This record gives sequence, structure tokens and C-alpha cells, in this order.
Amino acid sequence: MWRKKNEFKPDRMGSGILNKLYITQRQRLLLLKWALFALLLVLLSLIQDVVLCRLSIRGATTDLVSASILLLCVMLPTDTCAVFALISSVLYFFSGMAAGPYSIIFLTALGIFMNIFRYSYLRKGFVSTLLCAGFGLTVYELILFVTGLFLEYTTTGRFSAFCITSGISVAIMPLLYPIFLSISKIGGESWKE
Repeated sequence: MWRKKNEFKPDRMGSGILNKLYITQRQRLLLLKWALFALLLVLLSLIQDVVLCRLSIRGATTDLVSASILLLCVMLPTDTCAVFALISSVLYFFSGMAAGPYSIIFLTALGIFMNIFRYSYLRKGFVSTLLCAGFGLTVYELILFVTGLFLEYTTTGRFSAFCITSGISVAIMPLLYPIFLSISKIGGESWKE
């Protein structure tokens, strides 16, 4: 009969929307990591379209977005790589910068293949990452050239432009690697042995 008044406390009303979301600290860090990756890819596409498209060496320019996608694919775990490669290559195509719809298939397949090759046969490190990503980008540019020849979008005289584009883009990868590595450390690793 003598109950305390403070025995039952109703829920607080009017709290923010973030308090109703049940997201752990690690999940928030992972969302931050993927948001930073997305912003960096958008920034690189802007740099490619606004600044670097005006600089050309014998008709060749860089391919920053493809280089970034393949570099990130090689750095990510295999299961995450497959989803990232597909989503980013689709968005790359819809941005209007990609060579054609076939670039979705080529970027996704090469990203996954290079990731599996690196995790299966090479040690995790700077050299192996750049080797696999650079090889993947070179193969991607060669496939684009062959596809362009087949679809009659280019001529054989433009082969040197494709090689120069590949070489310049591979040369830029070591500059992108530390940025991607520092962002990928946000949120920790999902599995530690």
C-alpha cells in the first residue's frame, strides 16, 4: 500500500532519432569507413573529370576511378570485395565516365580475381597489393582496347594511348595506397588470427 512514487519511470519522449537506432560503436565506425571510401571515390572522379581530363600525353590521360576500384578490391577481404566491386563498377558506369556497360563486368571480375589471387598466393603488403592492382588495371585497359576494336570504337593506332593510360594510372596507385590503407583501418578488422 505504501508504494514509492519513483518505482515506475515511463520512457522519455522526444529523444533524437539516433537514440532509436540500435547501432553499436563498431557499426558506426564501419559506416564512417564506407562513407569515406565513397567520398574519396567521388572526389577522385571529380579530379579525373575536371582537372586531369585536360592533361593528355599523346591522347592518353589517367583512369583514376578504375585504378581506385581495383586497388580497393585488392585491399579488401574477399567477401567484401565482391560486393564493393559490383556496386562501385555499376555506379562508375552510371556516372558516365566508364567506357561502356561491359566495364561493369570487366572491373568486377578483375577485382575479384586479383583479390583471390593475392589472398591465395601472395603475402599481405604494399608490393603485393600494388602488383596485383597494377596488373589488374593493365589487363582492364587491354580488354577495353580489344573491346573497342571489336565494336569499332577505336583503331589499332591508339594502342599506345591505352598503354600510356595504364602506365600513368599504375604510377598514381602508390599515392592512393596510404590513403586507402588509413581509411580501411577504421573500425578494426572483423577477424583476427
